[in-house]
Amino acid sequence: MMRRTLPLGLVTASAIALAGCGVSSDPEMIRGDQVAASAREMQQAQQSKTIRERRQNLPRRNADEVALSVPSTGSASAAAVRSLQRERNPVTFRTIVEPTDAGFSNLCSGRVDVLQSNREITKTELAQCEQNGLSVSGKVTLGYATAVLVTENGRDIGGDCLTLAAVKSMLARGSTINNWRQIGFATTGFAAAAPPATNPATNVVAIKAFGRPVGAVARSDYRGDLREYAKYNDLSDWVTNQDRIDLLARETRAYNRSIARQRRRSDIEEIRRAEAIAARKVVRQIEAENAARKRAKKAVKNPKQLERDNAARVRAAKRRARLDTVRKQNAEVNAQTTRFRSDRTSQVFSSGRLGVVPYTFYELHSDVLRPLEIDERRQTSSAKPDCKFPSQQTIVNRTYPLILPVYLYGDTRVLRTASVRVLLTRLFSQNDTFARGEALTGLSNTDLIRTRRTLGLPQVAVTDDGTGTTTTTTRTTPTNATPNLQPGEIPGINSGSAETP
Repeated sequence: MMRRTLPLGLVTASAIALAGCGVSSDPEMIRGDQVAASAREMQQAQQSKTIRERRQNLPRRNADEVALSVPSTGSASAAAVRSLQRERNPVTFRTIVEPTDAGFSNLCSGRVDVLQSNREITKTELAQCEQNGLSVSGKVTLGYATAVLVTENGRDIGGDCLTLAAVKSMLARGSTINNWRQIGFATTGFAAAAPPATNPATNVVAIKAFGRPVGAVARSDYRGDLREYAKYNDLSDWVTNQDRIDLLARETRAYNRSIARQRRRSDIEEIRRAEAIAARKVVRQIEAENAARKRAKKAVKNPKQLERDNAARVRAAKRRARLDTVRKQNAEVNAQTTRFRSDRTSQVFSSGRLGVVPYTFYELHSDVLRPLEIDERRQTSSAKPDCKFPSQQTIVNRTYPLILPVYLYGDTRVLRTASVRVLLTRLFSQNDTFARGEALTGLSNTDLIRTRRTLGLPQVAVTDDGTGTTTTTTRTTPTNATPNLQPGEIPGINSGSAETP
C-alpha cells in the first residue's frame, strides 16, 4: 500500500505546485491560449497587410521628382532648391509653402517627400505616418533658430544675466517694466525692440520664454510699446542709440544754422566796423609817411604807383580784419553749438535699450552689441544662477536656452533615394550658407560629418586655393543607399526598390 500511495502523493503535490505557479494543465485552457495567440497573429498580419495597401495607395511621383514642404519661401531648404534650379539640376523640385501642421499632414499622406519644420513631430502625426507605412521618426537637424538679447556694447545696465522669467516679465504682453532697476539692475530707463513676429528670433523668445506654442506666435504676445524693425541694421542702430545720435546731429546742425542767421546782421556790422578801424589805421600810417617825405623834401618819382600801393595796403588791412573777425564769430557760434550738443548728449544715452536679434547677426556686430547671458529658470529661485553665454558651442550643444532646432523630416527610405539625396547633399555641403540665409545658426563641423554619415551622403573635403578662399568639394562614392528607381515610381514610396514593412 505504501508503494501505491507514494506516487499518488507526489502527483498531487506536483499539481498543487503547478497551480501555484500559474501554469494550467487543463487541455481546454491550453487550446484557448493557442486560439488567442493565433488570433493575435492573424490580426497583426491583417494590420501589416492594411499598412502595405495604404502605402501602395499613396500618391505617386516620378523618380526624378521631389516635393518639399517649407514654412516660408525664405526657408533654408527652399533656398537650396532654388540654387539647384539655377544650375538646371535634372531633378524636378516642387516647393510647397504651408504651415507646419499642414506639412506634416501632407508628409504622412505621401503628398510631400521632405518637410522642413521648426518643431518635432507629434505622437498623433507619427501614428498617422506609421499607419501609412512611413518611418519618419528619425528627424535630421538642419540648424538652430536663435535669439540673442543685446544692449549697447560698453554701456553698463547693472547686470549681465537674465532668467527666462525675467525675459518674460520684460518683453511679454502686459509688461510694466520701464526701468532696469525693476529687475534688480541699474537705475536706467528701459525700452525694447525686435524683428517682426514671423522672424525666427522673435519666435524663439515667445516660445521659450513666454511659453507660446510653435506656429502660434503673434505681435500681440509682446508688450504693446515694443518697437519693430524689419531690418537688423536699423534695429542695431536703435539699440546703440545711433538714431538718437543722428537726430542730435541734425538738431545741432539746425541750431548752428539758426544762431548763424540770428547773428548775421550784427556780425555784418561788426565786420564793417573792424574793416573801418583797420582802414583808418593804415590811412593814418600813410598820412604820417607823406608828412615825413614832405618835411624831408623828398619827391615822389611815381605818384600814381604810390597811390595804387597805398590803396592795396588799405584793402589788405581790411581783409585781415574781416578774416580775424569772421574767425572770432565762428568760434563763438561753434562754442554755443558745442554747449547745445553737450547739454543734450546725456539724454541720448539716458535709457538702456534692449534688442532681439539672431545669433548670426550678433556674431557679425559684436563690436557694438553686447549680449546678455540667459539662465533657463522660469520661476524665482534661490539656486545658483546657471547663466549661458550665446556662442556657437552653447548653441550646438543646446545649453543656451534661447534656441529652437530646425528639422528635416522624411520617410527613412525616401531620404536615401537618389533625387532627395541631391537636395540633402546641397543642404549639408553648404549648410552655413543656407542656414544664415534664414538667420539660423548652422551645424558644427562634427555634427555635419555625423549627419552626412547617418544619411549616407558623401563627406565634404575642405580645400584652400592659396588665395585665402575656402571651397568645398563633394566626393562621389558608391553607396547602397541609392535605390535604382523606375519611371513613374515615387522615391522610396510605391517603388519597386522600396522595402515593405
